Parts: sequence; C-alpha cells; structure tokens
Amino acid sequence: MRIPIILAACGLAFSAVPANAQTAPVWAGAWGYAPADSGAGEPVQPAGTYRYRVRLSQAGNAMQLTFSNAEGDAPLAISQVTVASPIGAAGTEPRGNTVHPIVFGGKPGIALPRGRTAISDPLVLPLTNAQDVIVSVTFSTPTRPGRTNLGMEMAFAPSAPQAAFTPIKARPYLSLVSVRAPAAPCTVVAFGDSITDGYLGLSAQTRGWPGRLAERMAQLPAARRCGVVNMGISGNRVLRAGRAVSALERFWRDVASVPNVTHVVFLEGINDIGGSGSGADAVTPEDLLNGYRQFVARAHALGIKVIGGTITPAFRAGYMSPAKEQVRQAVNAAIRTGKVFDGVVDFEAAVRNPAAPADLRPEFDPGDHLHPNDAGLRAMGDAVNLALLTPRG
Repeated sequence: MRIPIILAACGLAFSAVPANAQTAPVWAGAWGYAPADSGAGEPVQPAGTYRYRVRLSQAGNAMQLTFSNAEGDAPLAISQVTVASPIGAAGTEPRGNTVHPIVFGGKPGIALPRGRTAISDPLVLPLTNAQDVIVSVTFSTPTRPGRTNLGMEMAFAPSAPQAAFTPIKARPYLSLVSVRAPAAPCTVVAFGDSITDGYLGLSAQTRGWPGRLAERMAQLPAARRCGVVNMGISGNRVLRAGRAVSALERFWRDVASVPNVTHVVFLEGINDIGGSGSGADAVTPEDLLNGYRQFVARAHALGIKVIGGTITPAFRAGYMSPAKEQVRQAVNAAIRTGKVFDGVVDFEAAVRNPAAPADLRPEFDPGDHLHPNDAGLRAMGDAVNLALLTPRG
C-alpha cells in the first residue's frame, strides 16, 4: 500500500492521482533552459550531483523532465534523479521527507550520448503554478556544463563521502519541465540570445524578462494563463552558429519539442549584427528579416504564432558601429510594420534612453551597454501585451 506524504504550507504533496482523474490530459511546457556548448577551457566537474531550483509556470497533476547533452563534447551517464520540495524560500536544499525518484523506462538512470536528450517517465503528483521544486541529478561520469548561467539557483557536490554542496554558475543539463493538466490553455516559448537568457539579471527565481512575464501570467485566471518556457542562449545568432546552433536550426529542438507550444516571443539579431564583418560578410537588414521569415514559416507550419521583439539598443557595445546601428534601426522599423511577425513587442522602446535612443537608459545599463540589468529586464517583461498571448480558439 502506498501512503501519500502531504506537506503543509508551501511544500509538495507527493501523492498518487488516479489515472481517471482527468478526461483529456494535456502536456505543456512549464520551465526551460536551452542547452548550449561549453568551451574547451571550461572546467570539468567530477562525477557528482547537481541541484537545480526550478519555478514552474503551469499547474498540473504530473511532471516529466527532459535532460539534454545536445551540445556536449562527451557522453554522459545519469545514475539518479529526484524531485523534492525546497526547505525555504531560497536555496537548493531539498526537504528530506518529500524526495521522490524520477525514472526512465522504470530504471533510475540513463545514458546521455553526445547530441542526445532523454525524457523521464511521468511522475504523478499535484503541482501548482509558480511553485518551486528542487531537481537533483547525479552523474556517474564527469561533466563540463556551459558557464553562462547567472540567474538560476543551483549547486554541485562531487560523489565523495560527506561532500558539501556549493553554489555553481552553469547551464543546467535539465532542459525542459513539462506538466500534465486537465487544461493548459497556452504555452509561450521565449526565444532569443543572452538578453532573453537573463544574462546579468541576478534574480534567483525570476530569470530574465521571461521570468517577469511568467510572474504576470501567474496573476491571470487559470483559463487565461500561459506557461512560459525560457529558451534563450547567450551568444546565439539567427543566421549562423554562434553559441549553439543558429536560431533557425534550433527551432526544432527548442521550440517544436515543447509540448502544447502556442506562441513564441522572439528577440534575436543583435549578435548577427554586432558579430558580422564588413563587405560581403556584413549582415544586411534584409538578411536578418529573411531569417525571421524562415523562423516564422517553421512556426506557422505547426500552428504556432510568433510575436517579434524589436532589438534593444547597444550602440556603445564593443562590437557595434554606426553602420551596424543603422542595420538595427532598419530591422526594428520593419518589425514595427507588423508584416514580419504575428504581433510586436517594442522591447527597444521599453529600455532605450530618450535622450540617446541608440543607448540603453542609464538606470538599465549595468556598464556593458548591451545587457539590461534586472530593472531593465523587468521593464521588458512588463512591455509584453498579454492580449497577444491568448489560448487557441
């Protein structure tokens, strides 16, 4: 006989839910972190356990985890995964009496060859919107995660007796959390580069402007609420590989694979502009707009709407120039016509300096003149018109 464990206050209730409790279950994305490559100079971690603190953006009665080695440079092996309620409002310490195992085909571990992903068996348990969970992942092999995470609570401990967990800043191998719900009206994938990823946004639980969007969605009635999945990658480009494969290539991996995806909020292109060369190697507005149209065509083929974001100011960033700034402005002008995407979010207007529109507002500029700080990312999340993100039908 299986005895459910019920927690009071903000804990998880890991109790079985009858299979017939819902008639038309819908799986939907509730959290995401797109995989990206780690550089050859990144430090290698020994076999050990990562703890990830994850905030869900959708309620449900079961969860399923996706782990990715899509951009890895060596095969990996997962020996154990667990999910638990956190002890407190911050940190990665799991509440001991809530730990629940995750399995893969009924087994506790699974191999992750290079370029592969693995999806767990469903874990049946009640989940609430905006709930935090601790996902603990033990690898029996060394790992070398990409070091681009700044806005997510996580910790690592080597597989050694009495080894302590210490905070670490790295991309998680957990790439998607999906939940099963009687009704999941819509799921939004936030797609972009470091500004979407949340680089320089240090909020522990609210990662980047998509995290602020998820906070706003959480205040809506359940029938109107979209889950939000952040698939930003620092250094990513639209037209060619940068950090990870190009946006056009990773559409299938990081958008189409998200269950119940109905919308994409797309913000990408500054790395294409800033990172391009001169002459024949220069990226033109039409080059970038053609890339956008290709992305939209892929989405429309699957019935997904794409909301385009204007590119935020970056004139004084190291890789920009007056000519490249003209490209950015021309691309934004085309986006604002409403003819490229299914809707528009004017991110540029939300963070630009009124006195110098090619620059970030001083209070939003952390000093690199490219990445908005937490206040700027919050303003971007507030700039999204929720009326653009409505359930199908």
